Amino acid sequence: MALRISDRFPEGNVRVLKVSRADNVVEVEFTPETRGSPRVTWFYFKMSEDNDKNKLPLPETLALTLCFADNIGHEDNTDACRPVFREIDKNWVRLKRPDKKLSDDGVLSLTWHVPYPAAPSEFAFCFPFGREELETLKRQSRGYWTERNIGITHSGRMLKRLNNSIYKGCDACSNPRGLFLVARENGGETPGSWVLDGMLDAISRAKPVNWCVWAIPFANLDDVCRGRYIADESFKEQKLNPKDKRPDLYETYIIKNDLQRWAKRCNPALVLSLCASPALDSAGVRLVDNLIQEGGTNSHTSENEAWINMFAQALNPEYGSEKFQADEKSSSCWLIPSLRSFLENEPKCGALTLEIHLHLPVKHYCCKSNIGKLENV
Repeated sequence: MALRISDRFPEGNVRVLKVSRADNVVEVEFTPETRGSPRVTWFYFKMSEDNDKNKLPLPETLALTLCFADNIGHEDNTDACRPVFREIDKNWVRLKRPDKKLSDDGVLSLTWHVPYPAAPSEFAFCFPFGREELETLKRQSRGYWTERNIGITHSGRMLKRLNNSIYKGCDACSNPRGLFLVARENGGETPGSWVLDGMLDAISRAKPVNWCVWAIPFANLDDVCRGRYIADESFKEQKLNPKDKRPDLYETYIIKNDLQRWAKRCNPALVLSLCASPALDSAGVRLVDNLIQEGGTNSHTSENEAWINMFAQALNPEYGSEKFQADEKSSSCWLIPSLRSFLENEPKCGALTLEIHLHLPVKHYCCKSNIGKLENV
């Protein structure tokens, strides 16, 4: 018996420390790699048996042990850490709460047990969302979304945008309002992608005729592909300080230019960034108003408040944080603050960051019916 483990695919990330067998249990001890990230959280890897004809009978149980678990943060809330597992081509399953173990010097490990898979399988920190899932969304929209190239990332990958066919002067609506959606400012924030997936699916079904909708599914595409959890902390902090004039991340320039194209084709109403809260944060979904926190104008305040109220009403109560509108700066957003100069020239354009707790079943958590009513907003 030899278990092969790989992270050599887009979004993959793991450092395998040890694989051992005792009786009918195989244990994989692992930890995520930093890949240059200031936080170590995201892991995603695939497992399969070799083709040795002389191998022993398969064991009964697979034990997956996350070592140094206290390094992912919120060690007092490790019950919230519930990764996902599946045999390839089957549905993902959220695992139960982990078994905890402290070494004699206090280092924490978390272990999840699953039946030993007879077929190749996958294990991830939370539901992955990559190119395959995006292709599924496009296929199910039956041509409603068009995908366009908008620039090359720092590492040479093609950054893409989805848009519908509503724009100023089109046959459906001569003067539509505009919605601009962004996900994955940080590579490991897959819940933001699933919320985007749900919103775009609902919009494609409702087909509102007076909304020009553009969306960037993978804003930080390079980090998504390399399995890097979060953008550099020093870079994010500089963008939250409007007086800091150091250069933007290159992808920000690409998205700024795309915002300008979008604004010429509609009346900008909302720019919404879909992020994820810290790894084991269980507070729930919340909205962060970055512009108000940095001295935004009254018109921004009233516009954002209207959107905050709409989302609060659409959100299922069990998903929301106790205080839906956050007072502090977003812990993960770097894009919207750096777009401030554009947004402040659009006084009726709201700009918000929606942060989603990582372990909520959030694909269609809100607006599944309400987003279809955009024509009445």
